[in-house]
Amino acid sequence: MRFVVYLLFTIFYHSAANSNTWCTFKTSTSSNEVEYTEQKAIKVSDIDEHFIRIFKTETNHKDSKKNCEGLKILKTEFFGMSDYIKKSGKVSGYSIATYDDNSKIFSFLEGVSHTPEDQNLNGVVTLSIKITGGSGIYKGIVGYGKGKTEFNPETGYSAGETETYYLIRN
Repeated sequence: MRFVVYLLFTIFYHSAANSNTWCTFKTSTSSNEVEYTEQKAIKVSDIDEHFIRIFKTETNHKDSKKNCEGLKILKTEFFGMSDYIKKSGKVSGYSIATYDDNSKIFSFLEGVSHTPEDQNLNGVVTLSIKITGGSGIYKGIVGYGKGKTEFNPETGYSAGETETYYLIRN
């Protein structure tokens, strides 16, 4: 009898645990949607061209597509910090994405940037994303993702793509 109860419990638990469906959502941004609104760079005195930097970008998504909940992303704020030598190195920060119903998704991003020897050219950042929470319809969200961004703080250029995988726990 215990075995039957255990078996039923296991089947029920497995079904309930897997009843949530993961959403896959891809976004693309072009440089005319992204603006560096604040940035401060501090030269580190150890090696030539070593800087730490804090910055904020705001993205106003002009042509976003609907996600799994039927919502469009309107704005993304990114609060970042970087530790670069010749614009190559580590970058991390926090993202707040606001949707058209005013729900928000909060994320932590970290990555590595690589910039060509010619510092006038754009660099590329490869990112990993951890969804840390949300508000509105996204209360209880969990997830992760990846991204790739081409950037140049001196010219203000920033454009890229992200792909996130998430589910909303009730």
